[in-house]
Amino acid sequence: MSAGIICSACGFDNIAGSDACEQCNQSLTDAYITEADSGVERSIFDRSLLELNPRPAETVEGSTSLAEVISRLKSRNYGCVLITGHGGELVGIFTERDVLLKVAGLIDDLDGTPVERLMTPGPTVLRASDPISRALHLIGLHGFRHVPIVDEDNRPVGFISFRDIVLFMENSFTAS
Repeated sequence: MSAGIICSACGFDNIAGSDACEQCNQSLTDAYITEADSGVERSIFDRSLLELNPRPAETVEGSTSLAEVISRLKSRNYGCVLITGHGGELVGIFTERDVLLKVAGLIDDLDGTPVERLMTPGPTVLRASDPISRALHLIGLHGFRHVPIVDEDNRPVGFISFRDIVLFMENSFTAS
């Protein structure tokens, strides 16, 4: 019995949560079975990210100063700020880790430095309907602490963190 997702095009057994086949690059997004289709209760990892109650996106434009971005991180107690383009689409992410590794002790002029100079451009994103297993796969594979959630137009609607997943799992197991 397979623990992963079998590609309908080539039969390759992919890691659960993968969105494309590692063998033939075929999309696997249609391979996920919903709870209504399965007739059995889904595991905690098959549930959608929406069940994590993602935090609303804190967004700024790329020209926003580092001073303003860091102030928003502190005031909202968020670990990331999402950077948007002129059409509201996601173009980058700036995290508390970026403050430590790219700013602290290196940048003196926080008011005069735009966040777009230090953001991570084109971040990996998820959709609210994606399974928790996909988020865990990305977090584990890439070491992400925060993953933006976008809508169909690539506009940020929120984000999830590794901590959100751990708390959800803890609450689910405690309730069982």
